[in-house]
Amino acid sequence: MNTAPLHHGNKNNVIDLFSRSPVHDPKQKAFVRIAPELDGLAMVYSHPSDPHALFALRLIGWGLQRNGKVVGIVPWLENIIPATDAEDPRGGRWQGYYDLESDTVFTEPPEHKVLELRSAYEAYEYSSDLNPESFILQEMPDSTGTHIVSLLNESDRFQVMEIFSWRLFGDGRIEAMLIDETQVVNTPVLLGDDCLFPASEVEGTNFYFQYQIANQIKRQEPEAMQALIRMMYAKRHAASV
Repeated sequence: MNTAPLHHGNKNNVIDLFSRSPVHDPKQKAFVRIAPELDGLAMVYSHPSDPHALFALRLIGWGLQRNGKVVGIVPWLENIIPATDAEDPRGGRWQGYYDLESDTVFTEPPEHKVLELRSAYEAYEYSSDLNPESFILQEMPDSTGTHIVSLLNESDRFQVMEIFSWRLFGDGRIEAMLIDETQVVNTPVLLGDDCLFPASEVEGTNFYFQYQIANQIKRQEPEAMQALIRMMYAKRHAASV
């Protein structure tokens, strides 16, 4: 049973869930527990291309951070981040969460997700003696049709791959997992299968897209391809500066 308290007070009194020692660095935002989003809730964000509109991006799940906060999780450009951290002048800024069914925007996580994550954390042990970088805390399937588009370095080529699942490691990072078709022994592929490998091992620069845009790229629709080309050249320009 985990007995370390979740932090709810002053930032200077943040207590590490495992060592019970005060922490004062960004690692307090590391994830210690995740749960899938199964009701279609989304993050809404504003974008400079249309300052009077809000855009929706489906959450892949919810996460409990080391500091005790519960936040939505989204694939955002090149990273997996807390929805509240989406703050890119060119890519957009977080404005809240969105419930399509009730057509409401809100800023706090649903109480049932907060209870689920905190209760689950209290129910399961985690040994800090294990190697946190390789120890898999959890793995959940992707339910949003997320894809990764890899822009191959020094080339105008790209490849599109479907995300199979999301793994939470002991160091708090979340990795997108892909299927290596050459390593499939049994079907269907299940969570934890040996044929899965992390997206961080894919060559090139990786961007996340949910299925609508990913399928437009697969079909090479002009608007989606133009957006992809802009991203490709912007990334190269940034790397050369």
